[in-house]
Amino acid sequence: MIIPRALNIGDTIAFCAPAAPLDTTRMILAKNRLVEMGFYVVQTESLFRRWGYLAGSDAMRADELMIFFQDPTIKAIFPGTGGYGTTRILDLLDYTIIRNNPKIFIGFSDITGLHIALNQIANLVTFHTPNPMYGLGSKGGLEPMAETYFWSLLKGNNEIYQIPFDLYEDSSRVEVIAPGKAQGCLVGGNLSLICATMGSPYEIQTNGKLLFMEDIGEAPYRIDRYLRELKLAGKLDAVAGVILGRFTRRKEEPPDKPGDFTMDEVLDQYFKNLNVPVIKNFPAGHVRSNISLPLGVLAELDTEQGVLRYLESSTLNRDR
Repeated sequence: MIIPRALNIGDTIAFCAPAAPLDTTRMILAKNRLVEMGFYVVQTESLFRRWGYLAGSDAMRADELMIFFQDPTIKAIFPGTGGYGTTRILDLLDYTIIRNNPKIFIGFSDITGLHIALNQIANLVTFHTPNPMYGLGSKGGLEPMAETYFWSLLKGNNEIYQIPFDLYEDSSRVEVIAPGKAQGCLVGGNLSLICATMGSPYEIQTNGKLLFMEDIGEAPYRIDRYLRELKLAGKLDAVAGVILGRFTRRKEEPPDKPGDFTMDEVLDQYFKNLNVPVIKNFPAGHVRSNISLPLGVLAELDTEQGVLRYLESSTLNRDR
């Protein structure tokens, strides 16, 4: 895997819109906060464009991304938000150019489509993190713990090399579905996006990997459907371990019908007897406590010690 350079104060960050249209207020707030920290932030003049439910045509969104990957002054690329649209541009990107111009690339939710492609085709380590609109551009900014892990990864702070399961207490605490210890490269992201790549050249490879998955707004039966798709495709047969993030429901959604399987019951059905270490309720996904994960980095899931630890650096320092 190709490891990007760490981000330093004074570096240039590019905002882009590879999926849904962006919220001007949130993006300006995110930009101001980064500038106050000492970064330079650039964006195209058409950043706030809209084409239906997309932030511009497929060609425009792909071209914007490629422009920033080819620009040697850009050190990190921050997609503004997810939503929908990244799977429409996967076949429009030049992965050879991206491989030859590695940069920090962040985001979550629909950005999972790009994470999978950049990891597997460009061999680039990327970062499943909060994004400008939901984190940096939120009214209260990044949640304190999320902020700590976000900047420790991007700035190359190797002192923080593991995430303890008891990072949050009570109902937010990580739970062990199946005990054990396993090593593998971290892969994954949003479950529905993982399934959206199935049967394509961008289909996720899971053999020997630590598979991370999360989602939002999905009833238990729909999560069941996604997991069944992965199971039927053999994607759960040879995983080294599984990290289940938050599977959050939207407030406006109707409650489950009496007697239906709960989300926990669905997850247990798929993972309790998988014979590899599995944890759930990991603080990553569509929640304020969205802990950043380096995708493509060798890691170890250890339920006895109660930690997810990184076994290699996810960024390179300037002097390396």
